[in-house]
Amino acid sequence: LIDVLNPQLIVIGSIYARQQALLDETLFEVLKAETLPYSLNVCRIVPAALGEQIGDYASLSVAAYQLEQLREG
Repeated sequence: LIDVLNPQLIVIGSIYARQQALLDETLFEVLKAETLPYSLNVCRIVPAALGEQIGDYASLSVAAYQLEQLREG
């Protein structure tokens, strides 16, 4: 997908944020073997800024959506 979409940034949440030091070596080894050098050079891969809080925000957004649906319906 990096070669096809040529993104400048990929944000990976939860497990990557917790285990980035463990995953980076293998991740970049595979990416270097599988992607075009230009595509990989312009793409940064970073952990999500919300880290462990992503599940909390996701739950709250679903609850807010459901509440809105009940009020409209």
